[in-house]
Amino acid sequence: MKSLLVATLIAGLALLAPVPASASAQVSVFACEPEWASLAEEIGGEMVETFAATNARQDPHYIRARPSLVAKMRKADLVVCSGGGLEAGWLPQLFQKAGNAKAQPGGNGYLMAADVVPVLEKSAALDRSMGDVHPEGNPHVHLNPHNILLVAKELSSRLKALDPANTAYYQKRYEEFSRHWQQAIGRWENQAAGLKG
Repeated sequence: MKSLLVATLIAGLALLAPVPASASAQVSVFACEPEWASLAEEIGGEMVETFAATNARQDPHYIRARPSLVAKMRKADLVVCSGGGLEAGWLPQLFQKAGNAKAQPGGNGYLMAADVVPVLEKSAALDRSMGDVHPEGNPHVHLNPHNILLVAKELSSRLKALDPANTAYYQKRYEEFSRHWQQAIGRWENQAAGLKG
């Protein structure tokens, strides 16, 4: 009976033992749009936990900065958004309310896709008569498949900086994604060749 008690006590203590961070911790990614959540999952695999603030049926221009989004952003290690003013109506409020020091402009935990790709349609003069325009250019950068490669490369760099213990893992997944995506671009360009003009 005494040996059973000792064995149970040891087993219980083993459950309380700390798990090494590299074995259990995932990089928490807050993505403003589902395309960036998917890309983070492609590059980060099992080392990331993603959350998309919007879904494909929502207009990312018009999202409310709900308390549930504030809570998710507060826990994020990395925030990935389109940028370029797309989320201007709600993202600044989330940053302010969440107060997450890890995900601030200029840091590794802050990635705006429009900052790492060539942005089209920048306008020198804007006014309300022009409708829904973005002074920083067209923020819908995900519509050009070549831009996805640029964002994927930067995302890989950010994940490596945030989780250096898994650098080789992120690099391998980025290289695999890049190879497959470039093949897909080739197929798409061949299929669309007749549409040029």
